[in-house]
Amino acid sequence: MIDNLSQSQIEVVKAPMGGAIQVLASAGSGKTRVLTERVRFILNNSARGSVVALTFTNKAADEMLERLDDGSENRDRIWIATIHSVAQRVLESYGYTIGLPKELHIFERDQDRMEVFLHSLREQGVNIDEYLDVEDIREKRNREKIISQYLNVFSVIKRELLTEDEVKIKFSSNPRIWNIYQDYQSALLESGGVDFDDILLYAHKILLNQDSVARIYQKKYVALFVDEAQDLNRAQYEFIKVLCGDKIKDVMMVGDSDQMIYGFNGSSSDYFIKSFVKDFTPKIYCLNENYRSSKAVIELANKLKPNSQVGVNAALDGYKSFNALPDEESEAIWVCDSIQHILNLKRHPEIEGDIDCSKIVVIGRNRFVFKAMESELKKRNIPYFLKRSDRNESPVSLIGKIVDLAIRVKVNPKDWVDGKRLYKLIGLELNPESDVTYDISKVYADIKKSSNLDKDLISLVLAHIDHMSVDTPNILKFCLDIKTELVNLGANTKDSAKEDDIATGIKDIEQLQSMWTRFKRKGLGDNLSSFRNALALGQLNDDTLNNGIMLSTVHTMKGLEKDIVFLIGMCEGVFPDYRAKSKVELDEERNNAFVAITRSRRWIFVTYPEKRMMPWGDYKYHSASRFFLDMQ
Repeated sequence: MIDNLSQSQIEVVKAPMGGAIQVLASAGSGKTRVLTERVRFILNNSARGSVVALTFTNKAADEMLERLDDGSENRDRIWIATIHSVAQRVLESYGYTIGLPKELHIFERDQDRMEVFLHSLREQGVNIDEYLDVEDIREKRNREKIISQYLNVFSVIKRELLTEDEVKIKFSSNPRIWNIYQDYQSALLESGGVDFDDILLYAHKILLNQDSVARIYQKKYVALFVDEAQDLNRAQYEFIKVLCGDKIKDVMMVGDSDQMIYGFNGSSSDYFIKSFVKDFTPKIYCLNENYRSSKAVIELANKLKPNSQVGVNAALDGYKSFNALPDEESEAIWVCDSIQHILNLKRHPEIEGDIDCSKIVVIGRNRFVFKAMESELKKRNIPYFLKRSDRNESPVSLIGKIVDLAIRVKVNPKDWVDGKRLYKLIGLELNPESDVTYDISKVYADIKKSSNLDKDLISLVLAHIDHMSVDTPNILKFCLDIKTELVNLGANTKDSAKEDDIATGIKDIEQLQSMWTRFKRKGLGDNLSSFRNALALGQLNDDTLNNGIMLSTVHTMKGLEKDIVFLIGMCEGVFPDYRAKSKVELDEERNNAFVAITRSRRWIFVTYPEKRMMPWGDYKYHSASRFFLDMQ
């Protein structure tokens, strides 16, 4: 399976077993294939034991597994997943060893975390509702920003594994911050849940403090692999370190410091470049030949990051262009004109296969730059979609929302956040003296007695979920029954607005059905709790449902590639972001630009608007991004 690999790639794949390996791999150097073949090499040369490979996205995990799934018995010896997914499995299996509840619900949404935090403040006698209840819009936003900053601090505490003393030093301006943090953590657990950062925090604690649990993993796995290791933060690195202990010797980390773009998440290439070398003393390999991109793309990449890329003789010439447009609307028109011209080509010697929408991506520093693009694409009836992160998208129909909230409450009756949200959604008054737990059968009884015009359908949904087994739920039958009821209801209604919501509801139910099918196919579990956690971790999303031109931020495009890339909004203050002030922040912005450019296999088009319409109606004039100028 190592046909067509270069000599330097083969050296990594066939490196002696029993020791750690650090692979410094530049963009387009085939690092994923090398990592995959190294996994295969370890499995083929180890009579016993399994391997675990950690990725940063579910898509990367799925692609790696697909490459390795050759139908052999080795398939059962491979565990490939995101770091958070692996940590969550540790939590589900052994959380009880550190006193965590058996079933832990993931509060993956920011608004849920905020609700829990506000509740913790109220419990401590803080009149937070009065503090936030101000008429002045600007003052209200300032106060909301102050509150949200607390959540950012809590994330920093968890991602950096800070102790009480370290917290008091780092946030010395707020002497009570540790106590406020502890109150928030208690409120989460009382609600039967954890937030996203807790997953690694608690999993690390389990492996660190429970030797017997750590030994279970260390006995089973003979090798561990980490992709995109430059993006590790402290919690992730320490989790990996304690997972390996002194038993798992074959540890391979692959990464590129030039592609470190998650500094806001506490990431630092130091964990890959320095800590890994210090703790594991790996043999170091370099892969710097770009086999992915054309000469034109490599040239631009080297202008951003001098000497970062080495081209190969077989590389195609490719194409690059730079364009300044008067405003965002003109930029969108130019890009759409170019897209239509490219699509009309049908074929080109430098593009493998037919040229269609799947070969093209429009990349921006953030989603705000896509407003004019979306408008122009819609005007021309060019299909497009916004590339999402791994996080699961919430349903949009009334029925879809009810099903989502009811399942959350079914899994975790202590989940008052979603319990209250469910009551509000279906128009029921909540008894302020009611129990802290939420019983779906009670919600069902309350809606039956209500005057809600949709109570029959809502009652039907709630009745099904009430009778659903948490351990062995028949989701497929549930979806079939609800879909049948919706189809019948749609056929008998004359209300066009209701028809639209029913049609959207059917789509939401079909989406739930397909996600359950993927859940079972991936072997992620059988029960409703595991299903909910898989949804929260984005393990069940399906990009194949998206058709058209992809619009993507740099971060959601990480790890992906397209033949043709349009990089838009390259003006100062947007790319680099206006908030980037320090050298570290500006270096990371340059990394972002480097990642964006190297997503292209063949052609790259870079544009910027000379002025932009601001939300308050005024135009703001922009100069070309320093990166735009550097690449010319």
